[in-house]
Amino acid sequence: MSLRKRIIMNAGSNWVGMLVAGAVGLVLFRTIRHNLGASFGVWALLSTGLRYPMILERAFSLSTNRFVAFYRDNTEQMNRFVSASFGILMGLALLTVAAAVLLSFFVSDIFTAITSESAYEAQITCILVGVTLALRIVGATFGGALRGYQYHTRSNAVEITANLLRMVLTLGILALWKSMIAVQLAFVTAAAVSVLLMFSVARKSIEGFKIVVSKIGKNTIRELFRHTGHATARSGSMVFMFSTLVLIVGKVGSAEDVEVYAIASLIPSFVRGLLAGTQNVFLPVITSLNASGQTERVKAVIKKGTHISSALACALLILLFVFAGEVLSIWFKEAVPSETVLVMRVLIISVVGRGFFGIWLPSLVGIGHLRGLTIAAITTAVIAIIIELILLQGIVSVPMAPSIALVVALWAYMGIWLPIHGLRKLEIHPYEYLKDSLSGPLAASLVSIAALLILNSILPRETISWPVMLVISAAIVMACFIAISLRKETADLIAAVRIKYGSKKEHRI
Repeated sequence: MSLRKRIIMNAGSNWVGMLVAGAVGLVLFRTIRHNLGASFGVWALLSTGLRYPMILERAFSLSTNRFVAFYRDNTEQMNRFVSASFGILMGLALLTVAAAVLLSFFVSDIFTAITSESAYEAQITCILVGVTLALRIVGATFGGALRGYQYHTRSNAVEITANLLRMVLTLGILALWKSMIAVQLAFVTAAAVSVLLMFSVARKSIEGFKIVVSKIGKNTIRELFRHTGHATARSGSMVFMFSTLVLIVGKVGSAEDVEVYAIASLIPSFVRGLLAGTQNVFLPVITSLNASGQTERVKAVIKKGTHISSALACALLILLFVFAGEVLSIWFKEAVPSETVLVMRVLIISVVGRGFFGIWLPSLVGIGHLRGLTIAAITTAVIAIIIELILLQGIVSVPMAPSIALVVALWAYMGIWLPIHGLRKLEIHPYEYLKDSLSGPLAASLVSIAALLILNSILPRETISWPVMLVISAAIVMACFIAISLRKETADLIAAVRIKYGSKKEHRI
């Protein structure tokens, strides 16, 4: 399979996986909120805020991804890195469970959002959240190995199965027992099944794949920790930032404030994950190209990736920004407060930078430029938390403070520093990058926004049902992006479909 087809297939499977995960998440979010009632804010606080162990999970998964891609032709060396990653993550998983048990005794005293009535359920839920995180940590090695071998489709198939199982179990258990504990039990079961499936698929998909902890050498651990240290600081800073922003809301605000922020961040978080899943496809590709010295192909892949990612992100985010209130209302089957809609729109703005320049993250990691990314990620997390604390001094409402902090911090990081740093490292001229990668998506965005403003003046949203308005707006936006930014990609896709259809027709004849 050619490199281009592999990228398209892997990116497509990531989109399918993220769409399924997003749909499951939205359905469960609404169902859990409806069934838990006042306890929903506490569950959201615990399940979202206590994610710090995922810092190392993401770091080791990325490192495993990179080393498997680098040593895919050397099975013995690849297994050494995979085994080292698994051994370390198993220890981390045990520590996570122990920390969750310890924290459960004090969780109701730490957060004002947890009342005395919900203290017992919060304690048990805290422990179950720790078990869920521990299982996800253990499975990170196998998922990272599959993605490093560019088997994204198989990794995503396992994740889709686990997400669907999580939905079925949650709906079934909630029908019998409406409790935070019931919800988290369903999550634990789905996570356990995911680990077993991911391990089984990795063994069958990667020739010679096995875990042999006894053969791990000091050099392997040293090299793994060198890359993982940067990945821990980089991805960990983001996990720390998002979790801490939520915890601060729970610390100074009420359960209602946590609920407003959780609802508003649901769809922007999904889009952020969708973009990350698409852009991370380029990590093993660029790692392999860089290992073979194909610098010019690396530059070409980054330019094309930026072009496609920014075009798709802008088209999606423009529609979500305009129809934020309606999207939330249809999922929760009730009118959503205006503050929630406003917070969601601010969070959407924070995601735009990721859509434009997020591809530089896996690209620079694959090339090996780690130190600058690490320092920038840590600085971003610190700045976001400081800004939130300042804004919470009565300047804005409690849910709005972390949203504004994310806009400022993420745009400074991904919207300004990241592309400048990447262009300098790869010696790409800014004008060349702007012309080849960004001019089309930027022009399409401006034309789309102008077209939507004209449409709203001709057909005011008050005079027509919003589903009809959404369909018309989506058609206008997609037409603008296809005509201005994605003409070649659309033509290539149509040509590929015609060739495939024609070959099948000739075969039948």
